[in-house]
Amino acid sequence: MVTESWHKIERWLAAHAPRILHESLNPGAPEAELAVLAAAVGRPLPADYQALYRRHNGMRDETWGSLCYGMSLLPLAAVLDAYEYHAPAQILTSPLRRAAPTVRAGALQNPYWLRLGFDYSRSWLLLDLDPAAAGTYGQVLYLDVLEELAFPVASSVAELLATFTDDLTQGLYTLDAGAQKDTYEFLVPDARISLDNWEQAERWLNAITN
Repeated sequence: MVTESWHKIERWLAAHAPRILHESLNPGAPEAELAVLAAAVGRPLPADYQALYRRHNGMRDETWGSLCYGMSLLPLAAVLDAYEYHAPAQILTSPLRRAAPTVRAGALQNPYWLRLGFDYSRSWLLLDLDPAAAGTYGQVLYLDVLEELAFPVASSVAELLATFTDDLTQGLYTLDAGAQKDTYEFLVPDARISLDNWEQAERWLNAITN
């Protein structure tokens, strides 16, 4: 399913945002790099997460590209760095002020929320390896650091990519005009699905309570 989604995403990018495809996305990660991350975290990496990174090992910061919900995709080296930085300080971070019942809300910087995507500002997509009892191992979370809130956006990486694929084909993403002037390609989600607009966007109206 991940490979099928990537094929469709790459075809869309080739037609509409070739610089993201050819300049922003890295080649696939080597198995050794996935093994190092898994050993450091000490918890299994979901198969679909590994499949995502075997296809593309994140994006290059200097190209300012974006994918799902207008966020960059972090390379594994950055994921590992963030884990190693936050793991020792887990007990020092404050709890979330608002969270869906599927999210463990005890710490704003749970080290077992592996960094997946970033909006270059205040929001993250995270792979959740420490869900609440009502949650799913490997669910993908949205975290707003300033608002101190989190909720799932997909039950898995595979679902995240499948939804992204559908949204692309339904015309729910456009290219940021300002970024294009600076020769960058940055995907902007429609207001109906935008995570920045989570309080009013149709897709996220019940995200905190469900």
